[in-house]
Amino acid sequence: MKEIGIVVSGATVGSIPVQIYRSAERHAVEEQLVGVVDRENPGEIVVGFLRRITKLEPVIRDRVRTPYVDKPEMVDYGILLPYTSAIVKPYVTIRDGKIGEVSNVVTPGSKVFLVDASMLESAFQGDYAYVGVHKYSGWALPLDVRYVTHHVGVFGATGMGKSRLVRALINELAARGFKVVVFDHTGVDYAPYYTAVIKSTEVKIPPNILASVIAKMAQLQWQTHGEYLEIATMTYEGKWAKETFVAHLKRTMKRLNARDSTIEKTELYLKQLVDSSFFEELNNRTKTPRDVLSAEATPIVVDLSYDTDLSVKQAIIATVIEAAWAEVKREKTPTRVVFVVDEAQNYAPQTWTISKDAIETTVREGRKWGLSMILASQRIVGDIDPSIRANLGTIFFSRLTAPTDIREISTYLDLADINESVLAQLQPREFFVAGLMNPLRRPVLIKTREVV
Repeated sequence: MKEIGIVVSGATVGSIPVQIYRSAERHAVEEQLVGVVDRENPGEIVVGFLRRITKLEPVIRDRVRTPYVDKPEMVDYGILLPYTSAIVKPYVTIRDGKIGEVSNVVTPGSKVFLVDASMLESAFQGDYAYVGVHKYSGWALPLDVRYVTHHVGVFGATGMGKSRLVRALINELAARGFKVVVFDHTGVDYAPYYTAVIKSTEVKIPPNILASVIAKMAQLQWQTHGEYLEIATMTYEGKWAKETFVAHLKRTMKRLNARDSTIEKTELYLKQLVDSSFFEELNNRTKTPRDVLSAEATPIVVDLSYDTDLSVKQAIIATVIEAAWAEVKREKTPTRVVFVVDEAQNYAPQTWTISKDAIETTVREGRKWGLSMILASQRIVGDIDPSIRANLGTIFFSRLTAPTDIREISTYLDLADINESVLAQLQPREFFVAGLMNPLRRPVLIKTREVV
């Protein structure tokens, strides 16, 4: 291991101040993986990451005014003694090739080394998934797939490579026997990369969910019209057509003693706001949600781009997820199904949507039944419902679009002093990963691998 610095006074169990040798300053970069060998405990290596790197100078100081401030020409580079300080955030210890907790305070004067990737690779043996390597050391971060049932969130600004990371994760899970169902919002991020693709216009919508779709499209209040629409969709028979459905709905409402004004409003809104093609396309939906779940291929992609109305896309997601719940409850045995929801802000926002209840139920209760969620979105705050994001056990996050997002993450994940300015400088394909799938639990900066 290459020696790069020394521990100075003030170390604690959670923070180790160090100074970097002048000859090793090029290695002093934020998120560098380092090891500290305690001079009082030489058989153990404390592994952590460099944070808060600062360049200091004893002659030119930030809080002391000197003649050099007003007359910088007086500065003689021969007398300047610049040095770099940093904080090592300790994550784990390695002793005899085994991982342990950091429990002892490192002694001042201990040496700091760059950690070789092979040291950590030998410490983590097992059936791990891999989607990328640590940015500087090249260590392939092992991900414990057992914790995918605690659900995963992938967050980052547009162009940061969320879809590439999710595809890498999909491939790893599929290779390990998980049934992966991907809901591709735009049809360009996942559908072109996999062979098993189902058009959303092929998937049947159950009558109860179809009632919610029609109410949403026609801008009818559910409290007033929901019961009528549910009964009408569940009792409708024959080929779908707009005029015949409206006539059936009117008869249903009259039978249920709805007001004439309510019936007239319902008819008017349906005729004006819901296109006839929507009802005609219902006749072409021949695949049941169970057909999607029982397909032998994995992953299987549901291309939502074939439906233009967002409420229909939401209905497809809700339909398939609810079918999976019905199956596990019927069989009374856990399964291994992972649902991937792209552009999740459209399907699990803070406001109510047709798909939100199914997603929320899965992140809250899916673990014991083997039902898992992977949600990908540009933002966290304001876009994903708090009760849903609080149940995401593993988070991948890159450069975010709002400073409030990093503070939101820190409320339920130990971010170990990650600076917002570091996030702002991340490049495409660079993500921090924190949480249960990461064996170190706290954030590690990785560069995701290329995925075809």
